[in-house]
Amino acid sequence: MSPRTRALPTRPAIPAWKIILPVLGAAALGWWGYSWATRPVNPPLDPVARQGSVAGDWATLKTFGPRTPGTPGHDRTLDWAQAKLTALGYHVTRDTFPLDVWTDGGATVTGPGGLNVTGRALYGSQGFDQQGRLVAVPGDASDAQLEALDLQMQLAVTHCPARPWGRFAAALIDRGAFGVAIIDDCPVTPALSRAPATPLPMLVLDREAGAALEAHLGQTVTFTTRTGQQTVQAANLVARRVEGQAQVIYGAHLDSVPGASGANDNASGVLAVLALARRAAGTPDAKRAWFALFDAEELGLIGSRQFVRTYAYPMEQSRAMINLDMVGVGAQPLGVAATEDLLPLIRAARPGLREFEDEAQSTRETFGRSLGTTGLSDHAAFKEVRIPAAFLHRGLDGHYHTPQDTTLSTTLVQDAASAAWSIGQAALAAPFTPRAECGLTGRDCH
Repeated sequence: MSPRTRALPTRPAIPAWKIILPVLGAAALGWWGYSWATRPVNPPLDPVARQGSVAGDWATLKTFGPRTPGTPGHDRTLDWAQAKLTALGYHVTRDTFPLDVWTDGGATVTGPGGLNVTGRALYGSQGFDQQGRLVAVPGDASDAQLEALDLQMQLAVTHCPARPWGRFAAALIDRGAFGVAIIDDCPVTPALSRAPATPLPMLVLDREAGAALEAHLGQTVTFTTRTGQQTVQAANLVARRVEGQAQVIYGAHLDSVPGASGANDNASGVLAVLALARRAAGTPDAKRAWFALFDAEELGLIGSRQFVRTYAYPMEQSRAMINLDMVGVGAQPLGVAATEDLLPLIRAARPGLREFEDEAQSTRETFGRSLGTTGLSDHAAFKEVRIPAAFLHRGLDGHYHTPQDTTLSTTLVQDAASAAWSIGQAALAAPFTPRAECGLTGRDCH
């Protein structure tokens, strides 16, 4: 007879929720702690920073040199401006993005009799080899005179064109030329002008190389250009109070064209935006305004369009975007080009301010449609998404896009900043209805 056995007692299974809930609670607590520790905060306002001035800022900024993306001056400007805005009590976001910039690999002309001269590729041109008969073209030729020339499949050589070089080269290519050589014997450096995007050689020669080339007029020669692209980091700076709204956006582009210090274009706008940020610092206005410095404007409003894509949601509360570009040299009295909804406010806020028509620019393709854009500067990116925009500008001075753009008037810059402030205050005081969303594709904004 076997002994009686008794089953050992067992514990009931622990319900899954008793394990899952504590784990989820610990995870939520950890996430809350991480979010709290890494949340954006407003830096303290440095009273000394509020005592700054346009003149003091310009004394520093002009030492940085050209601000083309990828250059030391560009990076120093970003670091300096970010530090200035942070000291004024703003949370500053540095939104970086990759940018492909044009690089020059040199140019040569070869031909009979041992001809072999070197130069540089015309800014923006593409690398290519092309052979053809060399013909002379007057640098001051009008469009009608160019039409009368036989340029089909020829290589054109000219002296210091009267119009921007890129545009003149484009006019020659449009009339059938297979290449362009410009002899740089200009008394002053001409305004930088980007060459047309076409796979034909366009190059620049100095006087000595140009003279050697002209000795072969009527002969068959070969133009060779080598160009490329380099990827650099560009960045927009956006300064705001953490709790603030983008009801008014004051902006300017910080970059300059290659080889130019860009005092008026557009250190003047940078200085004006910093002056506006100083004026608002420590006041309720700081919570209603954003201050933005856009990159890569000179390459096609790239930074401002990047900004518009990044901050579409906050901009639903935007009453006005005020762009300052070339406001430090009095080529013309300070003027404004603005959307129709802002013009009555501007006329009341700043009576007598010169008004001008914004210039239409090239179109762009969006989801298969060609859309006309209007604007010489970064405000155009905001107009494209129906943000009311104003463009403050003093016209194109004689040193526009040249290495001679080295001086500005701090008084004129301060005056432009004051005008921008008046316009911003008028926009804040006016009745406002938040704009509707543009939809997934952005079509509804046009």
